[in-house]
Amino acid sequence: MDFGAATIYFPLIGALVGGLGAGVFWLASAIWPPVIALVLSLVATVLVTGALHEDGLADAADGFGGGSTPERVLEIMKDSRIGSYGAVALILVIVTKLASLASLSRTDIALALIAGHTLARWSSVPLLYGMNYLGTKGASFSGSVTTWRLLIATIIMLGIGALALHRRALIPVLVSVVVTAIAGVYFKRRIGGVTGDCLGAANQLVELAVYLALSAR
Repeated sequence: MDFGAATIYFPLIGALVGGLGAGVFWLASAIWPPVIALVLSLVATVLVTGALHEDGLADAADGFGGGSTPERVLEIMKDSRIGSYGAVALILVIVTKLASLASLSRTDIALALIAGHTLARWSSVPLLYGMNYLGTKGASFSGSVTTWRLLIATIIMLGIGALALHRRALIPVLVSVVVTAIAGVYFKRRIGGVTGDCLGAANQLVELAVYLALSAR
């Protein structure tokens, strides 16, 4: 099976996950206040993805926070136990996601969820394209993201972003590209490449960045 070919669909998968979250939020917000509806939406997206990216964020925060050498960083990230850096990172990211989304209108929240998850999933494609892969999680995709596949994934991402946000898509897209690039540079300098946990962390940071961009005054 050509797992690399599947990478072009990462943004579409993100849109589906975001659509699920938006649907849960829309239904729940008819019964409960927006904050509660957002929490239920978050629960739905975490359940459908198996908390894969949240786990990556926690592991990466523990690794980069507690490791002083590349070998030590990778060793810590392999540990399934969550440490203080990971716990704090998860709490801060989740709280900031909820706070930024809660500042938007009901319709804008639903659209932001679709855009946020789409752009977040897209971030894995350029990181897999331009970086050495060091881990075992996601190793099936390693080295198989061609320039053509990156281009297709980017076109899909831009299309979904434009459909969801229209003219407001420009800033979130630019922010996502910048955050992805910064994450890639950081990962390369610290450990010489990326792991599955790095991809999950970048995913969460890009999603958060999209919500912050959309909620900015």
